[in-house]
Order: sequence, then C-alpha cells, then structure tokens
Amino acid sequence: MIAIAGCIGTGLFLGSGAALVNGGPVGFFLGYLIMGCLVGMMMYSLGEMTCFAPNIGGFIEMGNRYIDPAYGAMMGLNYIFQVGIGVPAELSALASLVGFWDKSSKHAAAYITAFLLFALFSNVVGVRWYGEIEFFFAVLKFGTLIGLIIFGLIADLGGVPPHREFIGGKHWRNDPWNDNFKGLGLPVNISRFLGFWSVFTKAAFSYATTEGVAVLAGEAHNPRKTMRTAIRTVFYRIVGIYMLSVLVISLNVSQHSPDLLSAVALGGHDAASSPFVVICKQTGVRVLPHIINGVVVTSAASSTSENLYACSRTMVALARQRALPRVFLKTDKLGNPIVAVGAATAIGLLAYLSLSNGSNQVFLWLSNLGALSSLINWTSICICFLRFKKALAVQGIDRRKLPLRSWCQPYMAWVCIIFFSLVVIFSSFTAFLGGFKPVDFVAGYITLPFLLVFFVSYKVLRKTKMVDLNEIDLSDGPAEALEGTRYDRYGDVQQAMFTQ
Repeated sequence: MIAIAGCIGTGLFLGSGAALVNGGPVGFFLGYLIMGCLVGMMMYSLGEMTCFAPNIGGFIEMGNRYIDPAYGAMMGLNYIFQVGIGVPAELSALASLVGFWDKSSKHAAAYITAFLLFALFSNVVGVRWYGEIEFFFAVLKFGTLIGLIIFGLIADLGGVPPHREFIGGKHWRNDPWNDNFKGLGLPVNISRFLGFWSVFTKAAFSYATTEGVAVLAGEAHNPRKTMRTAIRTVFYRIVGIYMLSVLVISLNVSQHSPDLLSAVALGGHDAASSPFVVICKQTGVRVLPHIINGVVVTSAASSTSENLYACSRTMVALARQRALPRVFLKTDKLGNPIVAVGAATAIGLLAYLSLSNGSNQVFLWLSNLGALSSLINWTSICICFLRFKKALAVQGIDRRKLPLRSWCQPYMAWVCIIFFSLVVIFSSFTAFLGGFKPVDFVAGYITLPFLLVFFVSYKVLRKTKMVDLNEIDLSDGPAEALEGTRYDRYGDVQQAMFTQ
C-alpha cells in the first residue's frame, strides 16, 4: 500500500493531461499500458532479490554486492537525486494546488512551509506511524480513483445530468492519434510516432518511485512474507488502477479540448489541468473539481513524505558504504536517521525557488531531471538482477526454492533494460525539433555524464573491481534455498555432529 500511496500522485492526476494532448487517446492509452507492464516486470525482478535478502540495505546494496561497489554508489547517488528533487517538486505543486482555492500568491510560501513540516513530522514519528500515515493516504486515493473511474464511465455513457451527452468511443474513432505533434507540420506518420513516444516519458514520471517499497524491506515485520505479498499486489493494483483511469480519461476527453489545451499551455501544475476536472466541466458538475483538488493535494503530500523517507534512507545506505560522511548514520531515540532526514528536508527548501517567476524554468528542468532518474534506476535494478541470477546458477542455488521467483527470466530483464535505455536516450528529442535548443539538450541529458564521471572517479579512487560471480555473497538467503550449498548452516552443524 505504501508503494501505491507514493506512486499515485500528481503524475496521474495532472501529468496525464499533457500525455493525452501529445499522444492522442490511443497513443496515450498504449503508452501507459506498455510502460506499466514493463515497470511491473522490473518490480518482479526487484522483488525476487528483495525477498531473497531483505535486510541487506535495498537495491543500492544490491549494486554493491552483485556488480561493483562503485556501481552501487552511483545507483545511490542517482536515487538520492531522483527522490531528493521530488521533495521540492511536490511541494511546488502543492502550493499551486492550494491556489485553486486561495488565489493570493503571497500565501504560497506559507503552504510550502506547512507541507514540508508535515513531511518532516511523518518521517520522525517512527516507521510504524509513517506506515499508518501512508496507508491512510493510499486508501483515500484508491477510493477516490475508483469513484472517479465509475463517474467517468457513467459520463461516457451519457448518464450524468444535466447534459447527458453520450460519448462512447467517439474520440478513439475520430482522432485516435496526434496528427500534428507540437504544431510542427511534420508528416502524419512521424507526428503520430513522436506523439506516442513522448507519452512514455510522461508515463515513466507517473510510475516513478514504485521501486521505493524495497527501501522499507529492512524495517518491515517478517520482511520476506511482507515483501512477497507487496510485490505481487503492487503490480496488479498500480497497473490496474492506472489503466482504468487512463481508459476513462481517453474515452471522455478529446485531445483538442479547449479547457485541457489552455491548462497544459499554462504549465499544467494546478487542478485545471487534470483530465478528471475537464470531465466535470463537460458534464456540468461543479462541486467535484474541489473534491478532486483535495485528493490531489493529499496525493502530493503523500509523495512528498515518501520521497523524503526514501532520500534519507538512501543517504544512510551510502554512509554505511562510506560514500557519504558517517555522520548520516546518527539516529534519535526512535531509531530515525535524524541527520539524514534533516539533509533531505534541506533539499526541500528548493521549493521556494518556485516563488520567483524567473526561476520557474530552471526548477522545471530540475524536476524533469529528477523524474528521469527513475528510468536510470529501473535499468540498474534489472542489471543487478541479471548478475544475481547468474550468481545463483554459478553457486548452485536453486531458484525454484526462492520465496518469490519472477517470470520469463532473463528475457524479461533484458527487455526492460533495452526499453528503459531507449526512453532515456530519446527522452529530450524535442530539443532537436523546430531548431536545436542547446539549453533543453543540456538540461535533458546532463544526468548521464554526471553519473558516469562519478562512477569512474569512485572506481579509480577506491580501486573497486567488478565482483566475481563465484564471490558474490549470497549468505543472507533463506535456509531452504541455501540447503546443500556452501552457505548451508544447518548442514554444517549436522556434519560437525556426525564427525564427533
């Protein structure tokens, strides 16, 4: 449920509007469907590793163990950047969302401060209460989305008074694709493909932080059982509810809707850009936009809290690896890494940049870079899995005895690696359309050389090497899977008793 709470946020409620405009209803639906299935594949790969050794420190430690300590440190830095930038990004969105009711821009700083303090509070009350808070948000968002899906289906069938307009599949039949991407006048087939491809980036932003559930494994009760259940249900719940939501949106809202186009053109950061609000306007329901905005506010608050949590715990993992100062390991009486939480909160202060109109573009670039890091992280998780699977085979551990076994491996992991890599490489292709835009190009791709330089520097300075498959430590696995291997603790005891 924590993964659901963190994943269902502003990306679905607000970002889906721009994706619909870019891809058209069919491109919009297919883009979210394909990305959702691949994220689910990645989550199963991550789940197999997490259930095998839930207490090793999340997927950053997986990079250390299964690939190279330098690669693990790079994964940690990338994830800190991803979730760290997510804190001020969500806070900025919250200030805009509250502006749906309070039109005074002078109060934005107060709202940012209030929500930042709430996120800080939820992170210092202990992991049990943090889980309860996130569970409440998940139930609220899940229930609201189910209600909106039902409302959207009724609206599509013409059952909402006073207009009672039957829409059916009109938008899918008449305008299935975007035939004029960005108004550039490109050939129709090229425009359709570019519009469809651009949906992948928006969809990836919506699914971002799904992998954050693995960060909680070390603090969960009975982690193998808990994580096995979580991984199995996260895929069906998130992909299922996302696809139903996307289907309802694509059936009800035209890509040429004046309300949607005007909201997206203004930046798409408030409730007016939500396709669900557009549906309400089309049907003449006035009170529902306020309810939707309230739910989006709780969604953004939930995502802020989870990003802060994930950022602080990743700092702790890197401090244990000595990639960050040891001071980040300091905890309070409840066991919270108080220094790491404070550092993550300090990153949230970047949200105040959004109060200055001159800084909005820079802040938008930072937000996009942070979200794009999720694709890099998903790719790295799948690379870790390939090494993990090979190590199991080399060391004679039977995968059939693992608590959770992902499907169709290693082909599934390879498909994810190739696809996610392509989306990363071509994520900022619009920098080349309508004349080369060097600033957009640098802002879109600076993460890649930055991580590469960090990886090479760490590897040279620490003199790390890729871990040999036969030397990968798999001793934290479940006893039944390690039976008959060199890690068989029960077998060693039996042999010692027999020798005596």
